[in-house]
Parts: sequence; structure tokens; C-alpha cells
Amino acid sequence: MFWFLWALSASLCAAALAESNRIFRLDPQMLNAWRATFATGLVALAIPYMAWPADKWFYIVAGMDGMVTAIGMIMFFYLAAKRSGRVSSMILPLAAIGSYLMWWMLSPGERPDLTTNPGRVITAVLSATIIFVAIQKVRDNDASWESFLFVLPIGFLFGIFDALTKYVMGEDYNIYALALSYAFLELLVCAVVSWLATIHHPIGGRPTGFFDGKLLWGSFWCAFWTSGMVLSAVFAITLAPHPSLPGLLMAMTPLWLFGLNFIRGLRDEVSIPASIMLMAGAIGLLLSTI
Repeated sequence: MFWFLWALSASLCAAALAESNRIFRLDPQMLNAWRATFATGLVALAIPYMAWPADKWFYIVAGMDGMVTAIGMIMFFYLAAKRSGRVSSMILPLAAIGSYLMWWMLSPGERPDLTTNPGRVITAVLSATIIFVAIQKVRDNDASWESFLFVLPIGFLFGIFDALTKYVMGEDYNIYALALSYAFLELLVCAVVSWLATIHHPIGGRPTGFFDGKLLWGSFWCAFWTSGMVLSAVFAITLAPHPSLPGLLMAMTPLWLFGLNFIRGLRDEVSIPASIMLMAGAIGLLLSTI
């Protein structure tokens, strides 16, 4: 049950992050670099409570996860520049599939067994299918074949690292301490890669407003929500019975944005029927774990 609450928290933080990006409208690459830097600093406040395991794969996976996260953010900015940012909605089902297949290979003993728990297996499969369909209908996205091929590798990589995260975290009794150190390492590497990416800034070198007050203020708030999103996601993946479940619940992010826009009286392109399907699928996933 706790994994479900953490996954909801991650989706709320993701929605707040998206709204912050919309409000501040800052240079995307500089925002990404400063955001990752500030987020690393915020999580670093919990260093006294972190645990550092001896397993080298813990550090390798956390570092590579940070690299993939940075690359994924750069890809999102590229899609936004090409006016095809909505195609990123396809990453959620792709990540879930990648996570499922990777966990299937890592933990053969946890492969679904229809003969033992047919009701739970069928409920999980049907709920996941409903979410896959609803994600594509929440917004009218330009899911062309070319765009699909573009997001395919990063979507699968996100899912693969969700499974690897759960695998290296293991079942240690002090799981939150390990999750804190994992999130810290992930964000640290993400910040380094993001700063390296600014070297090839499209307008040539770093923007003149490197220490611009608006940039730093906006980046701080984006970092606040980023740190909450990353920590909640790591907690959820670690505690969930299957690493693909939290990622599927992250698909609820558009619903929070729709609710915010509805309260403010702003027009939103979210499909109400698809949103209901999305909620039903999330509830079904929760029931499949009981």
C-alpha cells in the first residue's frame, strides 16, 4: 500500500514540476542543469541518514540511471522545440513494458502464475491494458511512426532502470536510507551530464544570464519538485511488488494538471473518458496487489 501512496506523490510532484516549467518559461537546457544541481543539494541535506552499501552494482546502476534521466530530459526539450512534446506520453507505457520484461529476466521466481493467483494476474493485466489505452487518449498526441521510433529506446531504458533500481535495492530493512543515497547519486550524475550538455547550447555557449535571478529562482522551485518526484519514485519502485506499477501510476500526472486548470477556469485538452479509464486502471492495479 505504501508504494501506491509514494507513486501518487511522485505523480503530483511531476505535475507541479510541469506547471513550474510552464510558469517560469526559462531556457530549457540551463533550467535542466540548474534544476538538477539544486535538487542534488536538497537531497544532500539527508546525507547523515543515508546508507552506503558495499555492492558496486548499486553505484553503477544509480550513476547510469542519472545519465539516462539527463538524456531523457534533453530529449523532452528537443521534442518541445519540434512542437511534438506530447509524444512523450508514449514513454510511460514503453517504460512499463521495459520494466516488466527486465524484471521478468531478473526475477524468474516472481513471474506471473495463472494457476496460483489467476484473479490477481488477470486484474493486473486488464488494468495495465486500460492504462496503456487511456494514456494515448488523454491528449491528442502526434504519435507518428517517426516520433515513436525516437522515444522507443529512451522509454525502454527508463523501464529497464526502474527494474534495475528495485533489483539493486534488494530487501534491506533500512530501505529508505538506501533509497536516499540512490536518489542522491542519480541526481548528482544527472547534474553533471546536464552541465556537460550546456557546452553545446544551440545559441553557442552558455547564455549571458548564467546567474540570472529569474533563472535561479525558477530552477530552485523546479528542483524542489524534482527532488520530491525522484525520492517518491525511488521509494515507490523499491516498495512496490513489481517495478512497473509505480511508472504506470505516474500516468495520472495529466489528471492533476487537468484538475488545476479546471479550478482556474482554463481550457484543457484532456479527454474526460480517457481520464476516467486512467483512474479505473490505477485502482485496478492497487487491487491486484492486495
